[in-house]
Amino acid sequence: MTSDQTDSSTPVEAPDDLSGTIWSEVDRALSGVTVRPERGVIDLIVHIPADEVIGGLRRLKTDETLDFNYLRCLTAVDLEADGMDVVYHLYSTNKKHNLTVKARLGNDNLRLDTATTVWKAANWLERETAEMFGIRFNGHPDPRTLLMPEDMTDTFPLRKSHPLQEIEILQGEGMGYPEEGE
Repeated sequence: MTSDQTDSSTPVEAPDDLSGTIWSEVDRALSGVTVRPERGVIDLIVHIPADEVIGGLRRLKTDETLDFNYLRCLTAVDLEADGMDVVYHLYSTNKKHNLTVKARLGNDNLRLDTATTVWKAANWLERETAEMFGIRFNGHPDPRTLLMPEDMTDTFPLRKSHPLQEIEILQGEGMGYPEEGE
């Protein structure tokens, strides 16, 4: 059951902050999938549980109204003690709309089914995400490393716990844009 329905026959109005988004179409396409919507700065964000995300992504791609035929990006966000979000940025080249899908993984199980069964482009993106964050994609057709040495399996450069994280922050200090008018 979706988050804006009390049961399958009684729809509830989407919150006002989702007006003007494609939420109603996404909600329809993901009927039967657990989903929580949120308004993002640029596009709609939907949170789908890890065990349902691939089925949800497949529906979003094949739904004629939504037609998310392009996986723009697949990455992760380290939420430290709260786990990691795997983030899928979707775009419809025909309908010209965006959607962000997030699936939360607990730190005790950083595994998720591969999205290569939905978009072939997920191959490269999942390999990079595996190396940078340590997330493993079940059923991935080619889990070789892309950037890191093959024997380096115990460090993940984009995790907040990475030993060089503090140095990277210090190196970036003062690199922001100058204030307008200066």
